[in-house]
Amino acid sequence: MNKAIYAVMAATLCADPVMAQLSSGAFRGATAEMGDSGRQNSTEPMTGTREMKKVASPSQPNGLYGLVDLRHTVNDYYNDSGEMIRRDPALHAKLRMGGNFYNKTLDVSMGVGAAKLPASQRLYQKRPDLTVDMYPLRGQLFNLLVYANALFPVRADDLDPTEFADGDRYDRDYRRAIDATVISLGLAPNAKIELTSSIGKTSMTLGADAWTRMYSRPIYISEEDGSRDLGLLATDAPIVDKPFEDRAMRYVHQESIALGFSPAVLPRLKLEIAGYSEARYIPKYQYDDSSESWGYTYDPERISFTRFKLDLDLTQTTSLSNELFFFRNGLFAEDRIGDQRRFRNIVRLAFKL
Repeated sequence: MNKAIYAVMAATLCADPVMAQLSSGAFRGATAEMGDSGRQNSTEPMTGTREMKKVASPSQPNGLYGLVDLRHTVNDYYNDSGEMIRRDPALHAKLRMGGNFYNKTLDVSMGVGAAKLPASQRLYQKRPDLTVDMYPLRGQLFNLLVYANALFPVRADDLDPTEFADGDRYDRDYRRAIDATVISLGLAPNAKIELTSSIGKTSMTLGADAWTRMYSRPIYISEEDGSRDLGLLATDAPIVDKPFEDRAMRYVHQESIALGFSPAVLPRLKLEIAGYSEARYIPKYQYDDSSESWGYTYDPERISFTRFKLDLDLTQTTSLSNELFFFRNGLFAEDRIGDQRRFRNIVRLAFKL
């Protein structure tokens, strides 16, 4: 789960500036928490599945704010015969404190949270994060969001196990930095049009998001840490006798389109369907005999997913939503099987302090 997704979720946000922030969810970082995408969910977490990105929307709280996000998530996994082999539910809670500055072109916030699995009374700690969002351009039709997000490490025994929920290469690669601060930098433009009629308000949002990530400590390529199984080494690459630093940046870009509707008889209700395509660029190392050094090329992979969302503003400060995600490999081409999540459902209750 993110993330990201944040770039297109503006179509579902309510008119109230505080509730716009509440409804956005949030995910920046691995797609593990989806919402999880490239940015770890700032209010949650697209991802991955990442909980996804913050919305590049002009509607945000004024001045200082506090947000609480409670959610119940369910991940479903299937085999190649179409039978569900595993269902992983979890409860999440997140507190976010922040503020807007310079006429709301700068948003700075910090978040802490916890997760609980149903089979245990233990609370796991979610990574504390610091998020900075900058809006060089913002308006009713077009927004440009530039963001930076830092996810700080916690003790491995305390870390939220759902942060690495998915089993695809991107999440398994991200898992190698479990004890490092993960820093994501990204750019997310979106454009939205709205049409109001006697039956309600219809909207269409086109979004994009591109990000990269870095770590606070070196990450190494070796035979012992599963680098070869991850495809980080070419199939004909020699045995790595001495681990070397993995110096290649990871890149991800995501494109999306969302259609939303809010009926005139119940304007607090928002319905949305959205489609996402995400390309991930992961390095593949090969040894160069002539230079006696390791070089790399990129081995891109693509996933796609559909999101169905129902969002209801209960009060001026409280929002209830349900999101269902359906993931595919390629461009909506292949089923995800085994430890690759196929479905994810999120029920979220969010409110302002």
